[in-house]
Amino acid sequence: MHMPQARTILKGKSVEGLDVNNLLQVKNYGGSAKELVRLLRAGEFKLDIQTASALHRYVGYKDALEWGTLRNLNTGIHDVEYVPPSFEKLPHLAEKGFEFLNSVVKDPKERAIATFLFMARTQFFFDGNKRTASLMMNGCLMLNGYWPITVLNRESVEFHEKLGQFYETGNADNMMAFFARTVKTQYPDPSGSNA
Repeated sequence: MHMPQARTILKGKSVEGLDVNNLLQVKNYGGSAKELVRLLRAGEFKLDIQTASALHRYVGYKDALEWGTLRNLNTGIHDVEYVPPSFEKLPHLAEKGFEFLNSVVKDPKERAIATFLFMARTQFFFDGNKRTASLMMNGCLMLNGYWPITVLNRESVEFHEKLGQFYETGNADNMMAFFARTVKTQYPDPSGSNA
């Protein structure tokens, strides 16, 4: 799906050739982005599973098996052999993972990207995990004065290829490099340092 199609859907109009699921996902993502902005403006955004669940209520609405709550069944990820943690482990993983992200990872840009990777690989929810993870990543960035990251259509094949490798291996180096390059490309530093 291309950006003009998404804008048309968010304005409440239909787009020929898109199925109902795609339409619902775009509409839900638009609503979740508005909720993210509201949380940030109200000073209520936190890097925790409660905030992620609150955003997933919008992301997964009528699209996921359940929305706004951790999955209560085991799951898999399409096209990869990696199996996410069992649902029984999710509360503990959320507690320890977000504690680590908030206390150990000092650089906010690195923390934001690590949040995306942690959430996407753990698969906390029934569907909508990457969308929820991207909202949490961008919330973390904006909370710290940075622009949100957008994966452009022209980068989507590379993004999904590297994400698939990350799922399989757990090695985040290629994904971190991808996001670092994306940030430099989309938001060049006017001073030229690209720090």
